Amino acid sequence: MELKDHVPELTTASREEAVANKEIVKFDPSRMIGIIKRKALIKELAAAYHAECIACGQELLQLQKKLEEDFVIKIQDD
Repeated sequence: MELKDHVPELTTASREEAVANKEIVKFDPSRMIGIIKRKALIKELAAAYHAECIACGQELLQLQKKLEEDFVIKIQDD
C-alpha cells in the first residue's frame, strides 16, 4: 500500500470550500505600530528590572562582605 492510498485527495470543490472558510487576514499597518510600541515598552521594563536586580545584587554582596568581616573580627577577638 502506498501513502496516497491513505490520504484522501481533495476535490476542487472541497479545496474551494477550505479556502472560503478561512478568514483572510490583511496586513494592517496600525497593528504593526502597536506591536512595535509594546515591544519598546517591554524592553524598557526589562531594562528597569535588570537595573534593579543589579542594584539588589550589589547591596547583597556588600552585606555579605560586611558579615564576613564582622565574623572574622569576632573570631580574632576570641
